[in-house]
Amino acid sequence: ELDALILADSPHARAHVAGLTLVERGRRVARRLGARRILVVDSAAVAATLPQWDQARGDAALLVIRAGDQVVHSLLVEPLLGGSRDRRLAVGPGGAYAGALWARGEAAREVVAEVVAAPGDGDRVLAGRWSDAEAIPHGELARHPATTPAERAAAGRMLMRLLIKPEDGAVTRYLYRPASRPITRLLLHTPVTPNQLSIFVAILGALGCFLTSRSGQRDLILGAVLVVVAGVIDGCDGELARLRLISSKLGAWLDTVVDELTTTLYFVAIGYHCVLHRPASWLSPSVAVGLVCYLTSIYVIYYFLIVVSKTGNSQHYVGRLDIVEDPSAGLGLRPRRQAAAAMPPWLASLGAVASQMVRRDFINLVALALTFVNGYLVIYLWMLAGGVVAALILGSEHLRLRGQLRDLARRGATPRLLPAA
Repeated sequence: ELDALILADSPHARAHVAGLTLVERGRRVARRLGARRILVVDSAAVAATLPQWDQARGDAALLVIRAGDQVVHSLLVEPLLGGSRDRRLAVGPGGAYAGALWARGEAAREVVAEVVAAPGDGDRVLAGRWSDAEAIPHGELARHPATTPAERAAAGRMLMRLLIKPEDGAVTRYLYRPASRPITRLLLHTPVTPNQLSIFVAILGALGCFLTSRSGQRDLILGAVLVVVAGVIDGCDGELARLRLISSKLGAWLDTVVDELTTTLYFVAIGYHCVLHRPASWLSPSVAVGLVCYLTSIYVIYYFLIVVSKTGNSQHYVGRLDIVEDPSAGLGLRPRRQAAAAMPPWLASLGAVASQMVRRDFINLVALALTFVNGYLVIYLWMLAGGVVAALILGSEHLRLRGQLRDLARRGATPRLLPAA
């Protein structure tokens, strides 16, 4: 259990950076890390009530975040939770106190007394006095001074670096993200929520698929434009959630379900458009086959997310797993380590390019380009081939996973994903 104090006795505590005040960002960081009670100490009067507030803490640890003069993020505080001593200090690269501490037992009572005595600088006094405290370096992009307009502008740029996800492909990183960031910056100052954005993306994508299914080329082009625009705005909901520190399981599931269903509907819409223009006998059955393949892939991915990884992001799907006995975590499934294949550099580069060409963002952009030259059949065949190949690969991986789950059940273990070695 954990309680938190947000130190905000500063004239800058109500300054805004990326849509949130400094003090509100500190409060949300504490909430994300599981603090059950949070007290914002923004004046001597509030500090005077701290002993009464602390009486209900019991044996819970105490987290202190200095949020009145700096922008803080979860990466500042998360490392503190993994320490071992009763006194823990977050420190910067040079070992200086970074504005967050964790205390338990007698150390927590010492924190309360010092903050009552000096609401604005009690944490710094303790950091200078705790020579035996466990110094824990904070992560990158964890904090930034924010007492001047220039510092707040730099802090905003730091937070924008959080929007780059390791799973992003080249098209998303260099085209979609640069397009979505200005929209996200505008939305930060509105009451629009990430889930509302996801619903809007679903409507926009559905409208794009409807126009694509019509017979005219103008509708095909407009439909492709709407699908690409929906893809750009689709990045904004996650960006908004990360910057506002309001990510949720519902939002993650909503975002990924919209993505998968829009892709499937887009394939069906392009296939129907081809049927209207080319009444070949093989086209209609191939649309049905492709739809079954797309739905099969969705089933396999979501089965893994629900049963094994228990996350709401389809990019977290792992196909090759091994049953392992971890000394600390016990029996579970671990992603198989891929051995580096010996291949010529040109072949490795070709494989890297090919991996980008099968991603949704790349296909949508190429589909838009091909609509201007009546290339709808090329788009359709490309998506059909990708759907069939993906279903074959994912289907075989799913059968192997089901066998592994039966093996775990016989051994009395529950399905869970262990961290990669």
